[in-house]
Amino acid sequence: MKASSCPCQSMILVILLLLAGHPQPFSHRRPYPATASILVSALSQPVPNRRSFLATTTASAFAAIYLPSSPSSAKCTDIDSCREIGDLKVEQDLQENPVTTLNDGVRFKVLKPGTSKEIVKKDAVVDIIYSVSQGGGQYMYSQGFGFEKVNVYGKQQSDLGLDSYRVTLGQQKLPIGLEEAILGMKKGERRRVELPPKVGLETSNWQPEPTTKRGKASVVAYQRILNGFGAQPPFAAPTIWDVEVINFRNP
Repeated sequence: MKASSCPCQSMILVILLLLAGHPQPFSHRRPYPATASILVSALSQPVPNRRSFLATTTASAFAAIYLPSSPSSAKCTDIDSCREIGDLKVEQDLQENPVTTLNDGVRFKVLKPGTSKEIVKKDAVVDIIYSVSQGGGQYMYSQGFGFEKVNVYGKQQSDLGLDSYRVTLGQQKLPIGLEEAILGMKKGERRRVELPPKVGLETSNWQPEPTTKRGKASVVAYQRILNGFGAQPPFAAPTIWDVEVINFRNP
């Protein structure tokens, strides 16, 4: 008696072969690691729109493939192994340099250690350089990071090493959350800080403010996200600050 052939049997065989190649359920796989531009995975936040989502996903996939592995690990040969190496790199980084959580949801990570013995205290006069981005990674504006231009003897040059922002802490010239993150920093130290809106730019009357048209337009766009526009409801989007202490003087 001949065995009956049924198209569904072929389908079942294919499904079994696929499952055999993936011993773990898809839902148990680790997610793509977040990129350094958005405070690694521990500081990632939901993005407010499709463009931000696509930008973040693309950057994360890039990081999963190109994050360097440790000397003892083998090079990745496919997407799964590249993702695994990227995840391990992120986990190792978080162990060596954990994320610190402050009041009001402020979180920061040290990007570069400082060199001074003394630390920034309350009411200190501080010279900083900074760069501001939205939570999805979109650059807004900066000062002293080399991303903007300054006029030097009639010529436009990169502001890297030529510009900084001097502020006395406690005078509402910086977002409240950023001041909290700056306390305890050393000279030369750089931190990446995530600021929820409730302790963000609104608390300092939108200072420090950008000087370029592009920077001012980015602030207007961010305000629209916070307040909502059209069919888009208000969204509490954080800002990400890279801040470095160039010099300071405690009271």
